[in-house]
Amino acid sequence: MNKCLRFLRPHAYTVIRRRLGAAFSTHARLYRFLELGNDRAGSGSASRLHGTSVQDRLKELQENIASLYPRLVADHANLACHNFNERYKNLQNGESKDGEEVVVRGRPIQGMSTRYYKLTRLGRIQSLRVAGSKLVFIDLLQDRHNVQGLCNFRRFTEAGMTLEKFKGFYHRIRRGDIYSIKGTPHRTNRGELSVLVNELPQLLSPCLHQLPTELQDKETRIRNRHTDFLVNPQAADVLRLRSDVMQYLRQYLLKDGHIEVQTPILADSAGGAIARPFQTYATEFPDRPIALRIAPELWLKRLIIGGFDRVFEMGPSFRNEGLDLSHNPEFVTCEFYRTYTNLDELIAMTENLFTGLVKHINGMIYSKVGNLEVPRTDFIVPFQRIEFIPGIEAAIKCELPDLRSPNANLALSQIFHDCKIPLPSSCTLPHLLDRLSAIYLEPQCTVPTFITHHPECLSPLAKSYEDPVVQQRVSARAELFVNCQEIVNTYEEENSPFEQRRKFVEQLKFRDEGDPSSLDENYLEALEWGLPPTGGWGCGIDRLCMLMSGTKRIGDVLSFGTLRNVVALRTRH
Repeated sequence: MNKCLRFLRPHAYTVIRRRLGAAFSTHARLYRFLELGNDRAGSGSASRLHGTSVQDRLKELQENIASLYPRLVADHANLACHNFNERYKNLQNGESKDGEEVVVRGRPIQGMSTRYYKLTRLGRIQSLRVAGSKLVFIDLLQDRHNVQGLCNFRRFTEAGMTLEKFKGFYHRIRRGDIYSIKGTPHRTNRGELSVLVNELPQLLSPCLHQLPTELQDKETRIRNRHTDFLVNPQAADVLRLRSDVMQYLRQYLLKDGHIEVQTPILADSAGGAIARPFQTYATEFPDRPIALRIAPELWLKRLIIGGFDRVFEMGPSFRNEGLDLSHNPEFVTCEFYRTYTNLDELIAMTENLFTGLVKHINGMIYSKVGNLEVPRTDFIVPFQRIEFIPGIEAAIKCELPDLRSPNANLALSQIFHDCKIPLPSSCTLPHLLDRLSAIYLEPQCTVPTFITHHPECLSPLAKSYEDPVVQQRVSARAELFVNCQEIVNTYEEENSPFEQRRKFVEQLKFRDEGDPSSLDENYLEALEWGLPPTGGWGCGIDRLCMLMSGTKRIGDVLSFGTLRNVVALRTRH
């Protein structure tokens, strides 16, 4: 039976229970509880899934509240928590804004606290504190901003409320519930900006589970991200920082004259990088496999050919490869292409962009997300530089062979043997050179460092030339590494259709077994229309956010973790 039935068709309980047993979802049991009643829904293995406690709370709420999920009514007095705090920040101790009424909504945060107001506020209960039997303080949380509501029983007696009903109200409140409070803006004698509640707070959406006070296990957190965000402010702040990083990049490029575009994610083939793509099928073309893009590069350069001067795109790409602390098969990149820009200009632009970004993020952390630490890396211009071939030769204390010779692969393998380095699983020329870089160059890049002028075989889409010093063909390319992690890849684009064809043919010789890559004739034909001298730049957003937030795992900067976490989320039930 389709696993989706467990969630999408919970009313089919009696049909599928025999097959699913204890694995039947809590959501389905609650759904059945609402339809059939508590006497029949509480049996079986629901208690093992925490269904019983949830059902008891649900029953209590249904017996006392007419509507647990009411529609929101428009109210001109409604204020977001941060707007309320800003509007009434000048209230003096003991002062109230009589005659003004506001509505605030949010979650109670740590217990109940006494506050009264004619303002309506909406938010999640963060806390609730009881002072005697007639005074209650409710702390509401909305988007990191708190508002205190002061509920005094004496203010409700005119409406005929009994003390028993008042006690029932605050005994039903739980951390995580979402409430609306209405009352008068007030600042207590202790200086706490509050709302003097005039009407009994309205429940907008109950939290049916017991909201934990802490959540530390990393796997539990990543598989229950909605709870993680509620309990751990730092997890939510990382996503806010990610949003700021992306907005800064976007605004930087827009101000520099780039236009933002969107290019296809699905196509008949994947190009723009050397990687194994994901493949799928479309109902319109059932016999033709379709690949998810591994990079947007070739599409963006087609736009440059079409007359656009500066373009950029932020979006996902997909590579059917492994997962580790800094790699995920689905990832987000920012790529831009601009005409008449050489490598030195691309490097200078990268230095300018990153120094500005770090300054912006430092200010953002100090002012908005105090749960994160500012980046500890110093982005001092100019960044350090290491030339690829001279850097490798200095480390291994011998010269590299002529990388264009037929025996280059064998000669490089001998260097691995002499240096006592295990050969990679795939011993192609690009893999061997990549391995040498990972061992000897990248560990030097703790501070921001450009590795420049890679061998031609490592950069088939970049312009290349004969370096008179090392007497090898190298590319006009630079990679920015920070903390030994690649952050940016930039180079002058190959714009000769003849050179590009030669490089594509060479690239196919190096592909791994099972790699479906083929010669991209469509792109080669597009180059025949004339690609201006163009500089290209790409940055991995996920790794950049790891750097800016100080996190060590790529899953921490993704809304719902890596592919492994997402797949586990769908299969664990």
